[in-house]
Amino acid sequence: MGQIEYDTCMPEKVGVRVRRLPDGEFSDALQTSSDGRFLEFELGCGAFSQGSLLEIERGTTVLWGELRTVSGSTARVWIEHSLDRSKLQPILEIWGE
Repeated sequence: MGQIEYDTCMPEKVGVRVRRLPDGEFSDALQTSSDGRFLEFELGCGAFSQGSLLEIERGTTVLWGELRTVSGSTARVWIEHSLDRSKLQPILEIWGE
């Protein structure tokens, strides 16, 4: 399994979209920090509970992980997988999608 790449030069807060898997609606959130495989968010709305499996969209990157802790509007997510959609573009062009 490949290593997950992390952006170590991140601005203070980054806008992301978060949804519960498998079929939740996306909610806007602000990524406030990262620490190894953990990302921390300020959730605007959306009721996410501890243990929820989440999909996070950040630019061209999609992340999947588990919500480990919730404290007020702050959520801490353990990231299990990531995918850079821009790297898929050549494959999608060949497949005609």
